[in-house]
Amino acid sequence: MPVMSIDIPDIILESHRQANESLQDGIQRGLVIWEYLNGRLSLRECGELLHIGYRGFLELLWSRGIPIDGLSATEFDQQLSSLRTLLDQS
Repeated sequence: MPVMSIDIPDIILESHRQANESLQDGIQRGLVIWEYLNGRLSLRECGELLHIGYRGFLELLWSRGIPIDGLSATEFDQQLSSLRTLLDQS
C-alpha cells in the first residue's frame, strides 16, 4: 500500500486526541467513506478495506448518519438476504 505524507491541521489532531481515536484509522475510514460516497468503491470493498466486513461498514455508515439509499441491485439483494438470515435466527 502506498504511503503519503500530508499536513494535518492542529484542530483535527486535537479532535482525534479528545475522541481517543487513532488519527491514521480516522483518516483511513474517512477516505474509504469518501470513495464510497463518490461511487468509486462498493459497500463490500469498503468493508474489506477497513477489515470490518460488509455489515460492519453498513453499521459504520449508519452510526455516522450517512444514508444507504444508493445501493446497487446486487448490494440491495445482499442486504435483504442478510436481514432475512437475521430474522430466521430469531
